[in-house]
Amino acid sequence: MKTDKQLLPENGSESSEQSSEPLEMITDEAKSLPPKLYRSVSLFDAKVSDFVEWLHNISLVKLAGVLGESALLFAVVSYVVTIPHRQTQQILDARGVLRQEKGYKYSEGRIAALEHLNKHCVSNPGLEAPKAHLENLKINSCKHFSLTRWPLWVSQGMDLSNSNLEGANLSGADLARINLQGSNLEGANLERANLQNADLTGANLMGANLARADLRGAKLKDSQLDKSNFYGAQLEGADFSNASLVRIKAIWANFQNANFYRADLQSANLNRTKLQGADFYKATLENASLRFADLRERSNLLQAKLREADLWGAQFESAFQLKRATDWEQTEKMPNWERQIAQSRRPRLRIAILKPESYKSLFEAYELGMRRAADRRIEIWRIPFVGGVEQEAKKIQELIDEGMDAIILTPEDPVKSQKALTVANDTGVVIITVDFCFDRAVAEDFAIACYNTNSFKMGYESGEHLAEWVRENYLADSTSLEWEAKESIAVGVVDSAVYDRYYDYLQGFLKAFDESKSSVPLQLANQVSVGYPSDIDAVKQMLENTPEIEILWGGSNLATEVAIEAVKQLELENKVKIFGILDLSKDKAQMLLDPDSPLQSIIDQKGINVGYKAVKTAVEVLRGERPGEDYDEFSPEHRLLTQDDDELVRNLLSEYGSID
Repeated sequence: MKTDKQLLPENGSESSEQSSEPLEMITDEAKSLPPKLYRSVSLFDAKVSDFVEWLHNISLVKLAGVLGESALLFAVVSYVVTIPHRQTQQILDARGVLRQEKGYKYSEGRIAALEHLNKHCVSNPGLEAPKAHLENLKINSCKHFSLTRWPLWVSQGMDLSNSNLEGANLSGADLARINLQGSNLEGANLERANLQNADLTGANLMGANLARADLRGAKLKDSQLDKSNFYGAQLEGADFSNASLVRIKAIWANFQNANFYRADLQSANLNRTKLQGADFYKATLENASLRFADLRERSNLLQAKLREADLWGAQFESAFQLKRATDWEQTEKMPNWERQIAQSRRPRLRIAILKPESYKSLFEAYELGMRRAADRRIEIWRIPFVGGVEQEAKKIQELIDEGMDAIILTPEDPVKSQKALTVANDTGVVIITVDFCFDRAVAEDFAIACYNTNSFKMGYESGEHLAEWVRENYLADSTSLEWEAKESIAVGVVDSAVYDRYYDYLQGFLKAFDESKSSVPLQLANQVSVGYPSDIDAVKQMLENTPEIEILWGGSNLATEVAIEAVKQLELENKVKIFGILDLSKDKAQMLLDPDSPLQSIIDQKGINVGYKAVKTAVEVLRGERPGEDYDEFSPEHRLLTQDDDELVRNLLSEYGSID
């Protein structure tokens, strides 16, 4: 047949004839198929043949590349397609972690799980994490896409409503816009947490620590906040309507434009708070303390209950403003409060300095600097006392009763003095310490600032100068037979290390003393501690029992002054030389100018400068120019003054002329 001849090869070899049989069979079978199906089979056969031929021609390298690209494309497509499933699984896993670790106090997995859920804008109401450690947790506002709102990207806080976070530590956490409605946060630590625009409606925050937290615009309606700490917190525009805030501590807090509609603030401590524009309509403020609070700028006291409230030094926009409240006549007020409002003058400030008798020269310098910083609207009160923690506490309470604005002092004891200082701070008194700084973690709740020189460095430099003086005045005369007969120079130490604040002086001196012994033959012959002027007998006994002492070192103002007096009483001025920590005064300057005086050098703390700056700091805080909730540490300079500094000492004597 014609078709058969076209399918056969042109050569008539036997092999060709044999190979034509299967082709003929396929062709015959194809003939029996319907025409359309026959064409499809033929087309498929042709395409397969083309693909086989392409595989023969392509190199293995090209083939591997094609397959690799195909696999990569497949992987990408698979990844994209499975994203929703994997995200769902991760969310389920995160929630599983939260359920499994609800009984653990420490759990990094819980923190990671919460932050993961927040990343995907997924909520987790009813979280169980009592007493959990969640410091610095970051679950602030997330953004999600919405076609029903404008802008399309919407910020929302995580929903942790009805959660149990009783006693949890969330200090420093970023929880902006979070929903904690109805949650239990009793006793939780939220110090310095960011809770801007958070929803805490109906939450239990009794006894919670919210010191220095940011709660601007927060919703606290119907919440329980009794005995909570809001020290220095930012609460502008917060809603406290119908909330219970009995006995809260909110010194230095900012409540500007806050809403206290029908809130219960019985016995609340609102001393030194900013309450401008706050709404206290029908709020209960019975027995509350608002000493020195700022209630100007249309703060609303209409129908507020003020029976037995303390309004000493509070600032009002008008007398009528206070008289709109109920029982306003039964409040504690300054005698001339209406006149101050009418005069529209800044309130007169009273700043006291506690002057212990044992540190006369230093505190004389402080007082002189304070008076130089004062103006007509500032009074400086000098309060002398004999010393000791009990007397200190007594004087502080007297100043509180006087309505003092600020107290500047050197605490008698770094631990025992804290109780009286806390009481003063709670009543709105600004506390500034000089010649001493508390540990920041301790001081932040009762002190505003401290001024303290580097005590260790002062002691070290004093010891360095002592050794240098010995080199110049003993070793320079190497031909002296008397010197050659000496094995070492005996040094007696009079320290005040009975008080913690003076221990660093001693440590610095001893370090310099030990380092100098390799080049200067010094020997620590004896050592006593003094805490009061009456301890002079111990110094005299040391000098009598150790007659070889030629040098005395004093480790504080008191110690150096006692050493000087002991040497005078024993008439040892021509034998014993004195070095030490001592602030400049008129008589000390004159001693340095007298070559026959036993006093060779002092370390002066520039007390006038410190007193001046301390008053300026107090005034800035009291007048709202500096945050009252912050604790500032200042390190004033000190200076070494010796008998060789004749001109400098004379100039300083002129400057310090009014100091005895």
